[in-house]
Amino acid sequence: MLLKRHIPLMIVIGVGLLTLFGHFINNATIQNFVDNDATQWFDIIASFAVFLGALNMLKLQLIKIIKKKKNWQYSILAVIGFSFAIFAGFFYRGANFITLSNVKDGQLSVVSEIIAEELNESNPYTIQTKLTGNQTEFEIDKIYMSSESAESVIEKLNPYVDTIELKSKPWGAHVQTKGSLFYWMFINIITPLGATMFALLAFFVASASYRAFRIRNFEATLLLVAGIILMLGRVPIGGLIPWWAVSIILMFGISAISAPFIKERSLLLGLTGGGIIIIIICGTFMGWNQHPPELLSIPVIQDWIFAYPTMAGSRALMIGIALGIVATSFRIIIGLDKSFLGDK
Repeated sequence: MLLKRHIPLMIVIGVGLLTLFGHFINNATIQNFVDNDATQWFDIIASFAVFLGALNMLKLQLIKIIKKKKNWQYSILAVIGFSFAIFAGFFYRGANFITLSNVKDGQLSVVSEIIAEELNESNPYTIQTKLTGNQTEFEIDKIYMSSESAESVIEKLNPYVDTIELKSKPWGAHVQTKGSLFYWMFINIITPLGATMFALLAFFVASASYRAFRIRNFEATLLLVAGIILMLGRVPIGGLIPWWAVSIILMFGISAISAPFIKERSLLLGLTGGGIIIIIICGTFMGWNQHPPELLSIPVIQDWIFAYPTMAGSRALMIGIALGIVATSFRIIIGLDKSFLGDK
């Protein structure tokens, strides 16, 4: 009980209070702990959490395959993808590159042509200029996934160069090196899969929007009107809609918003029809002018909605989230919330 509950609770309370008061105490040691040590501890603990989460995912997928549960075939793909990512990240760099120095006399143009052909450069003179201006070793700007593919280039260059070496990018840096195995996996597998997921998400958003835009109350009506304006304002056709059409749309929007408060439908119909007639009369007297005030432009209205109501709602959500974080953190620091110990 002491090791499993009381000591972890005291550690959390102590570190939490120290981190909290560290923002109000002008002490270099405490400030260094809050800004550096505590952050590094968090990164280390998070790394172990990611590692345990990956092992747990692998365990669940393997159990699903062994017991042949529903859709267990997809678990095979998950295990293969997991194993391939581990292999490409920790066991196989696949980020080889070639360096050369001391080009033999009279062979500079030949070396430049070989390198330009390898890099698909149309002008070997550019490579020749770099070789001439480089006083130390010259690195060919190409990553080879396997050493065998680099060896063929080395064989071409070897007769014309005194020193040529095959090197590899450091561990860790290879995952972000363009041309490595891990980078190839990320660009050709993970990125298309992510794009596919977002493409499928569009259909779910369309379905949810249809259900949300069905007018049931005042709030749903506001959502409907704002949604229509935002969708029209985000496409080129929104800027081509004339002012009188925008006025009629706004008239329908005002009628839809006021509908829950007007029980007499004939009165609502008369107000809507009267408003439309007034708009048509004004348009006739104005000669259906295509350059009205910006107030009647869909893109301008859309920008206003983004700048004011949407921003206000976003800030309200952020303030609410911040207050929730403060309240939860305070409960954990003073020991009222013990969910991290497994308590409900």
